[in-house]
Amino acid sequence: MRERVMGTASYTAQGVKDTARTTAGSVQEGTEQAAGTARDMADQAGEALRQAPDQAMRGTQGNPMAAGLIAFGAGLLASSLLPASEVEQEKAADLMSRGGEALEPVKEAALESAQHLKEGAREAAQGAAQQVKDTAAEAARITQDEARDQAAQVTDQARESGRQVADEARPQPGSG
Repeated sequence: MRERVMGTASYTAQGVKDTARTTAGSVQEGTEQAAGTARDMADQAGEALRQAPDQAMRGTQGNPMAAGLIAFGAGLLASSLLPASEVEQEKAADLMSRGGEALEPVKEAALESAQHLKEGAREAAQGAAQQVKDTAAEAARITQDEARDQAAQVTDQARESGRQVADEARPQPGSG
């Protein structure tokens, strides 16, 4: 029984060793591939940087605005690649700590302004709604008055027409 346990342990240990070797080989291979890719990318970036001045000159001949923009962009890129100095880091940290305090009044002013805008919009909407209501009521009154006037005219015309028809229907003296 002891020999079986020892054999199984030995077999398991050998399996662990083999797996460790395989894993180490895979890690080493992956690391080599990553390093190769990084070298290739660095070579490509270096080649692009070497060709950049020639390409920039060809693209900007006769166009000083484009040349200025490219120079500005190159300067911006170069400055972003440089690490921040200790003084810059201290100033940034100081600005960030004071920024919260400095922004608080601005935030309060913005909230207050938003509240005023909200109230103003509500008042404007209520005023506009009242104006629409008043205009609609006035239009209804005018329409009602005009309808009454038209009805009176139609009634008068109907009476007049009725009189004319009655007059024409009456026998005329001397006829007949």
